[in-house]
Amino acid sequence: MKEIKDCRYQMRYWLEASKDARMRGDVINEQHALKMFRQYRDKLLAAWSSPAEREALCG
Repeated sequence: MKEIKDCRYQMRYWLEASKDARMRGDVINEQHALKMFRQYRDKLLAAWSSPAEREALCG
């Protein structure tokens, strides 16, 4: 449960960081923030998936 909470917090943080970078016109930091957002999104989806779903994707 803590992992899910941490992922959601990080996703919120990186989404705000990407919006801030976009407003400033900072393309490099915007791309980095989106990359980090996607990384935590994937981590969250992995935490939510069932063992059967993991087996179907990895097996």
